[in-house]
Amino acid sequence: MITALVVALALGPLPSPADPGPSAGLVPPQPRDDDALTRLRAAHRARPEDPEVAAALGLLLYQRDNASPEARSLLGPVAARFPERHDVQLALLDAHLAAGDAAAASALLDRLEPELDADERFALDTTYCLLGRRRVPEARTQWSRVATRVQEDLNAASGQTLGPEADRELKRRVGEVLFVQGLLTARLGEKDEALELLGRADGLGFPPLDSPLMMVAGDCLYELQEYALAAQAYREVVNHAPEDPEARLRLGVSLFSSGRRSEARDELEQVLRQDPDYPRASYHLGELLLEEKQPEEARRCLERELARDPRCVPCMAKLAHIAYLEGDDRGCESWLQQAAALDPDDQETNLVSGMLETRLGHYQEAIQHLTRVVERRPGSIRAQFQLAIAYQRSGDPERARAHREIYDALIREEKARTLGVRGSED
Repeated sequence: MITALVVALALGPLPSPADPGPSAGLVPPQPRDDDALTRLRAAHRARPEDPEVAAALGLLLYQRDNASPEARSLLGPVAARFPERHDVQLALLDAHLAAGDAAAASALLDRLEPELDADERFALDTTYCLLGRRRVPEARTQWSRVATRVQEDLNAASGQTLGPEADRELKRRVGEVLFVQGLLTARLGEKDEALELLGRADGLGFPPLDSPLMMVAGDCLYELQEYALAAQAYREVVNHAPEDPEARLRLGVSLFSSGRRSEARDELEQVLRQDPDYPRASYHLGELLLEEKQPEEARRCLERELARDPRCVPCMAKLAHIAYLEGDDRGCESWLQQAAALDPDDQETNLVSGMLETRLGHYQEAIQHLTRVVERRPGSIRAQFQLAIAYQRSGDPERARAHREIYDALIREEKARTLGVRGSED
């Protein structure tokens, strides 16, 4: 039962080999419907001035590729002609942001000012869209217009006796304002304040457990490293939509991150039973199996993901790690070279590179690789431990001791989190 937080709607996907970027946008990947696309293209050729056909074709293209130039060219004229088509406006806004066209997105928001002022729901949906693309200042602007109106209505209701329906609706609106404020605060890195705001929203029943916003809740909580709470949020999504593979995948990853490996494996295997080629599922299962010291099974999963996505850098890094564990330095180096050629800043690649350089006695090179990891991920237990080893062997016991102390503190924190999760289930 979720008692503290929930935040939902494309705040950003979990870290994955397939999509390392900050956001998945408003619409999750859709099944390819080539017949529908063919019919809509034919209809658009026959009736190029028909805005309904243009909108339908543009929305379908956006669902298939949220940065599609063709989708933007189709949706733009419809959005300008029909400002009340909020579905088109939101898709066009997200498409501009996905394509990196901040000027077009800003111009669209300026044009939509009257609609945003008039429709609270539209302003909130626009806020979620902007948050999904990490456009925090613009999102705050949209949230502020809603928060001001809700505060005015709350003040007007003070001292009055509202009917049950009016009371419920006002509480829902207050809950959503707090919820979005929590999302904004989380985006600014203020974890404790964000959790407090989200907890207040949850106390008002927002978001409802059957709401799509529970997915956003899980994403935010995962990003805040509240993995157990994230798993609870994703569990609610899976309970209400058991055929949703993305929610189940994120549930599995959150369970894994919170130390519940057996449950995580069950969920990841269920994703693969539903869809053997589902993006990232084989990678995450391989990652889990490697932690479970089952390298052969892990290798098969990682190779399966690499066959699906030949540019899967984390897959290459994990395969390098397996080769390292097996003492195959040449194989390890080969995988690392392939991974670094695609993404020299990948954290797992630098971690394994540091481990290999330490084994080979190249301590300064090892320190360089491992320092890159801890600079971006100071909470990486393995990187802190390996950096302590590299410094010790390089003849720098003071720095070795400093990183060993960080490692020990991280281990204590991880044990405390694990005990907390288990304690909550007793």
